[in-house]
Amino acid sequence: MTRPMRADDLTSLQSIGSIDIHPDGQVVAYTVAWPDAETDENRSTLHLLVDGEQRELAETHRLLAPRFSPDGERIAVLHSPDKGEPNRPAIVEVASGVITDIAGFDDGAEQIVWLDDARVVVRAARRPADQTDADKDELARRPRVLTTLDYRFNGRGWTNDRKRQVEIVDLNSGAITRLSNPDIDHSDVSVSPDGLTVLVVSATDPDADLTGGNRVWSVATDGSGSAVLTPRPGRWTSCGFTNDGQPYAIGIDDITGDPKQATWLSRPHLLDPTGAAGPRVVGPHDINCAAALGGAARPVAVDGGLIAAGIRGTTISVDRYDWASGELRTVAGGPWMSGAMAATAGGERILAAVTTPTRPAELWDLSSDEPFVLVSLNDALLAELDLAEPELVRVPSTDGVEVEALIIRPPASVGAAQPGPGLVYVHGGPLSIYGHNFFDEFQLAAAEGYTVIAGNPRGSDGRGEEWANCIMGDMGGKDWDDVQALADHLEALPEVDAERIGIGGGSYGGFMASWAIGHTDRFAAALVERAVTNWESMAGTSDIGSFFLPKVVHASLEDGVAELRRQSPMAYANNITTPTLILHSEEDWRCPIEQAEQLFSTLRRRGVDVTFARFPGENHELSRSGKPSHRIERFALVHDFFNAHI
Repeated sequence: MTRPMRADDLTSLQSIGSIDIHPDGQVVAYTVAWPDAETDENRSTLHLLVDGEQRELAETHRLLAPRFSPDGERIAVLHSPDKGEPNRPAIVEVASGVITDIAGFDDGAEQIVWLDDARVVVRAARRPADQTDADKDELARRPRVLTTLDYRFNGRGWTNDRKRQVEIVDLNSGAITRLSNPDIDHSDVSVSPDGLTVLVVSATDPDADLTGGNRVWSVATDGSGSAVLTPRPGRWTSCGFTNDGQPYAIGIDDITGDPKQATWLSRPHLLDPTGAAGPRVVGPHDINCAAALGGAARPVAVDGGLIAAGIRGTTISVDRYDWASGELRTVAGGPWMSGAMAATAGGERILAAVTTPTRPAELWDLSSDEPFVLVSLNDALLAELDLAEPELVRVPSTDGVEVEALIIRPPASVGAAQPGPGLVYVHGGPLSIYGHNFFDEFQLAAAEGYTVIAGNPRGSDGRGEEWANCIMGDMGGKDWDDVQALADHLEALPEVDAERIGIGGGSYGGFMASWAIGHTDRFAAALVERAVTNWESMAGTSDIGSFFLPKVVHASLEDGVAELRRQSPMAYANNITTPTLILHSEEDWRCPIEQAEQLFSTLRRRGVDVTFARFPGENHELSRSGKPSHRIERFALVHDFFNAHI
């Protein structure tokens, strides 16, 4: 007999992380990740798939981002040998599974790629020279002297003295040769097929901290020179080379115009190797190919084209772009979402980490017309669980525009009396989606007896640039109309008690939850998590405030304080009577915790039923990648609160 999912099941559920294919096209390396209860950290192990047989290659605390060497005999990885240790570059022997950490990167690394069989390129944060001999106590004592706004970043912490550098490591001698400017931060690196050139995404403009812009550079691996390949500052997320050696990049080409007209969608661009001509966009203009599952689906070059994930409504398809014609062909798509991908050079074999609403990410082969599962995880546990299957609906908004949404109902094993409580959830972003993936939040809400509606109002991804841009400069306008329509739809369901409906969301979703309760008392309770509540203060405290607000609110502290206030939930907080749970992480630099403190203090002074939960040592990603114990405690707080009020 099956049972509903419990919060502690979280630490038993595994998912596929990264994937790579051996040069022979037959052997597959992949990582299996899970929130580990014993160490209270997120762990990951490295596995091989050979002739259909799976085996764990190396046993250690955490291995990430495997990449086969050109000869296929070794795998470059990021390795954390023990709890609390940063991810260091390392090499794993395929034959023996022996792991060798690369010396000289005690502060950790973010990326490792092969240059040739004897050398790798590592991208890692580096301390300035005056800190190399200082111990932790001395570094903690020193004042931080800041001259730019990019001095901290969510998930990375303090960055003013930790610029990420690009370096070549000789695996035989251990020699490290730096290719990059130590005063510049570098966010991605890729190596040309001939090993003579690397591409780097670098924040080289003097005002990059104000604009969030970057450029793509080519750098000779022998140190003989470099060239900028993007004449204008853009917003590039990754770079790479076609199989015949032409540079490309994924992102936004030009951010120099009016921020009110700024594009949101990242697209593939071919780059001129000389930098003389500007980037040439490839493929349809209305598909975002960079934000799939939080950017996990890094595009993969194949002969004549590129394999990339594309967001369409509530699904993520896998598409093949043709470099010459610019045409796009969908390789695979369905009621599922994809993460990491890998492909053989010719594109004959395409693999992806695919998740469905009732299964965390597994390894799928997408090469044929009928995709199939290569590596299945969690079979024993999932056989015990009675999980909710979402229903896709299209809800007409106030002006007739249809909004896609998922209805998640309690599974049969819950045995909930009807009509029962309902929850309206709003995703973050706003350029994001709720889709056909395994989402613990909704499964646990359904297991508690709630019927959930999770919609993609205007401003969401998956329906093109006009849809994404139409709420900019009027946050809480058309998007709020759409959220109200979703609430109306939920309220009208016969299995839902209209008097027992709550609302919740994180980040932009937290903005919308706090906006909602400042504009209506229809909701019986509200969850406001890692939220934006005050654009005016966020402008000067968020790690992206200097360039995100002009795009989203069409205003800044220098030009438009009245607009910042008009579009802030705090401007309407005196109207709030709804019982509210505020959740926030103390190291959230995206939406700093002062946003939560302002709302909490206002509601407490007004006598509103409000609870404020602060999570130490966590950042904006708590609900997705926080400590396992904190994630479970978070679920307990949320469900205890909603159960008490609705």
